[in-house]
Amino acid sequence: MGRNFITAIAQRDQGQYFRFAVFYVGVFAASTFIGVFQQFIEDRLALSWRAWLTQHLIDRYLSGRTFERVSAKKDIDNPDQRIAEDVRTFTSTLLSFVVMLTNAALTTVAFAGVLWSITPLLLVAAVLYAALGSVFTILLGYRLVALNNLQLTKEADLRYELIHVRERGALVNVRATSQSARRVRGRLRRVIRNSRATIGVARNVGFFISGYNYLVQILPILIVTPLYLRGTIQFGVVTQSAMAFSQLLGAFSLIVAQFQSISAFATVIRRLGLLWEEMDATDKDFGIVMGAA
Repeated sequence: MGRNFITAIAQRDQGQYFRFAVFYVGVFAASTFIGVFQQFIEDRLALSWRAWLTQHLIDRYLSGRTFERVSAKKDIDNPDQRIAEDVRTFTSTLLSFVVMLTNAALTTVAFAGVLWSITPLLLVAAVLYAALGSVFTILLGYRLVALNNLQLTKEADLRYELIHVRERGALVNVRATSQSARRVRGRLRRVIRNSRATIGVARNVGFFISGYNYLVQILPILIVTPLYLRGTIQFGVVTQSAMAFSQLLGAFSLIVAQFQSISAFATVIRRLGLLWEEMDATDKDFGIVMGAA
């Protein structure tokens, strides 16, 4: 449809031009409605899931001896943050990824055949380009998972120290206040130091992704233009190939486009997973003790 629209413009065919123009206005209007409604449904589902999962973790955290055991675990820092904030990130991000993967699958079905019909080389180039881009993105940014985990821990430690100072309030003397200030400044330095490392890795990934995205705009043109110059295809096919190539590559390039979100999501999964495993272990041990009694 897109190539016919562009071809009608190139051939100065007013009838075809107006027909396709009206069609595109209708498509854009429908796409706007569907996009907004999809986001609304996604947000409501994430909210309901978060409410259920948070309540479930709170009930388990406060039951039996789970609170004591989890609090004693050094590798499970700030369980309150994991229950309150990590659950929110987990539910909203996972649903967002499900929607993106579904859209990517539909886009692949819709546009893979289009590229193949123009020239199989376009489809092969899209697959290879996305694969290489994903590999290089992972190699450049794999440290972000560990850095994000450290950042969440250090940010929570800083908040805990500030809350601790506020709770003590007037009960502290001048010497204790000075010690508290030193601890807060120390926690802040750790936050800033880890943030700088995270920003550095993100900068390297950003350089690569920017170049990756710019090349997407010219790559299909380089492949298809020789066919147009030989008279094998119409001019509209050139613009159609660029649009279809961009759409399909976007579906194949989720790792490249969403790498920072994926690394943050992996951190949240790791943190919630450790908390969940410790709760399971506590339930099992406590159940054995109760059974023996």
